[in-house]
Amino acid sequence: MVTPSPNDQETIRRMNSLRTQNNTLQIFLTDYNLTRNSIWNVTDIHNLVQRFPKLLMVDLRMITLGVYQLKRARSYAEEHADSIDLTDPNLEFPIQSCNDTNADDIIRIRFHLAHKKSSQYYTYFQFDPNQILAWYCTCRSGPRVVGCCSHVAAGIWFLGYERRQLETNQQPSSTNFANLHCCDSISDYEDSSDEDNDARYSSTR
Repeated sequence: MVTPSPNDQETIRRMNSLRTQNNTLQIFLTDYNLTRNSIWNVTDIHNLVQRFPKLLMVDLRMITLGVYQLKRARSYAEEHADSIDLTDPNLEFPIQSCNDTNADDIIRIRFHLAHKKSSQYYTYFQFDPNQILAWYCTCRSGPRVVGCCSHVAAGIWFLGYERRQLETNQQPSSTNFANLHCCDSISDYEDSSDEDNDARYSSTR
């Protein structure tokens, strides 16, 4: 039996308010022609420490609006970084910044599919020092604003939450059981399917 969470009503309210909204970041990127690869360059993750907001687990859940994507965030982040030690200060987690002045508050991550390296998705984040303002991914589920795809969840989970932790949390890939224990009683309201649902990740490097 699922036990209702105190945050359920707020989650439902937020879902209802977002249902009629378009993905403003997708529209912005298209209008200003900001998806072309020539204007994006790889930047060091440490250059973003003062810029990307520090997030709490409750902040993440208000973006994902469900637990499925959060439970997959670690495996996606490990795959992207090619490491299970996600708090290693020397960790390489490739991020791209844009040299167009219209996008100085936007970064993107290029995710590859674990089972098909030739396939890739670009995941974009717009933010200020206090919050995530918007997100967009080129995967099938990426444009939605009621919740988000697993690529978006992995990016905000790692950049805003996991890398800020003081202790390395090494565990089997795909589920952050300790941090998501309080999420298990929350219904996953949105359709959980992503483009790469059949991918299987391994924590062995």
